[in-house]
Amino acid sequence: MIARSVTLVLTVALLLCGCGLDLHDVPMPRLVDGPTRTLTAEFESALNLPVESPVKLDGRIVGQVEAIDVVDYRARVRMAVSTAVTLHEGTRAEIRLTSPMGTAFVELVDGRRSALLATDAVLGPDATTRAPDVADLLSSLSVVVTGGSFADVKTIVDELNVALGGNAPVVRSLMGRLNRVVTDLNAHTASFDAALDAVDRLSGRLAADAPVLVEAIRAIDPAVRALGDQRADLMRLLDTVHRLAGTGKEVIPALRDDLVATLEHTGPVLAALTRNRENLNRTMRGLIEFGRRTDAASPGDFSNFDLTLLLDPQGLDPAPGQPEQPRGGGR
Repeated sequence: MIARSVTLVLTVALLLCGCGLDLHDVPMPRLVDGPTRTLTAEFESALNLPVESPVKLDGRIVGQVEAIDVVDYRARVRMAVSTAVTLHEGTRAEIRLTSPMGTAFVELVDGRRSALLATDAVLGPDATTRAPDVADLLSSLSVVVTGGSFADVKTIVDELNVALGGNAPVVRSLMGRLNRVVTDLNAHTASFDAALDAVDRLSGRLAADAPVLVEAIRAIDPAVRALGDQRADLMRLLDTVHRLAGTGKEVIPALRDDLVATLEHTGPVLAALTRNRENLNRTMRGLIEFGRRTDAASPGDFSNFDLTLLLDPQGLDPAPGQPEQPRGGGR
């Protein structure tokens, strides 16, 4: 009997070895029985969540994780959930731990809405969360113990206390002025926008006229170079003009009275000439005609003649402001 049992065990072992089977090939039992439907959830991180981990609803197992993929830097978890479970719109999914050192599982929270969750629905990142694990707790604890950001906050608070110590009135006044400045700037937002729009239009026009500007710069370059070469002469000219201006500033005040008096005396003479311009014209034309006829009468080198000019001073118009003289003869 014992020999038969040994023989049977050896036969089964040989068959298993011949077929190449091991424990990895033995299928694991499913966590739920009956028909299931697919539910997909996208998590920011699904670290330490194994495949075939349970899916729970209100503390009872209603499905299991079938696959975990990475899509767009997010973990996409595909779950097989029993069709006997009723889920509504607004359902949420959360990765939790069975204990502080336990395994991870997916907990579903029903949305409790009137509309049912669609078949093959996908819960987006806004409907999924991940509970902190022991690693997160230890990391946070190490930051607190070693100082971390709390130490930085304490340092900032201490430095602010030192800076504000005894300077409260000055700081209060500074904050008031800063508030007024910000308020004024905010009140002129429309002006700033208009200025920026004008600058934008100017920039656009300059960009459109860039070839013309480049050509103008190229054309003016020789003139600028010529002015640069003659800079010394220009500086001497400006210095001379400066000295001339200084001299004129000294001479003009000194001669101002004489110039004014001369102009006042010249006024009546010019007025008399203006009033007698017709007579002067006739006299000049007579002299021109006299010279022409004299050349015709004496074609030689020279000729002698006597000229008598009769002038009646009283026949002239009186100057402005002077009384009129009685008419008479004079020579």
